[in-house]
Amino acid sequence: MIKEFFIDKFEYDFRSNKKWCEHLLSNEDDLNDYIRKSISHIINVHHIWIHRVIEMPAESHTWDVLPADYWINLAQENFLKTVEYLEQFESNEKINYHTEEGVEFSKEVIDVLYHILNHSNYHRGQIARELRNLGLSVPSFNFIAYR
Repeated sequence: MIKEFFIDKFEYDFRSNKKWCEHLLSNEDDLNDYIRKSISHIINVHHIWIHRVIEMPAESHTWDVLPADYWINLAQENFLKTVEYLEQFESNEKINYHTEEGVEFSKEVIDVLYHILNHSNYHRGQIARELRNLGLSVPSFNFIAYR
C-alpha cells in the first residue's frame, strides 16, 4: 500500500515538474534568475535525495543552476530512479547520509520520500508567485485537479 501510494504521488510530481518545465521553457526569454534557480533547485534536491537513498553519488548540488534544456531530462531520470527504488522498497528502511557540509544523519526513507514531494510543491508555489509578479501565466499544479 505504501509503495503504491508513493509511486502514484511521484507520478504526479513528475508530471507537474514536466508541465512546469515546458511552461517555463515556452517563456524562457521572460524568466529571471530566481525562477531558473528555483526550478533547478527542485530538480537538484530530488536528484540528491534519491541518490542518497540508492547510495550513489549525485551529479549536482542543491543550488546548481541547470541548463534549461536539461530540466526535463533530469526530472525524468529522478522519477525513473525513484520508481525503480520504490518497486523494491521496504517501509522500515533507513538511510545514513551526510549533508553537503559534512553533517551526518540517519533518517527513515519514508520521511525522505515525503520530503522530496513536499519540497517540490513548496518551491513550485514560490515560482508561481514570481511568475505572477512578472505578469506571466501560471500552470496548474493542484493535485485534486490532476486527479
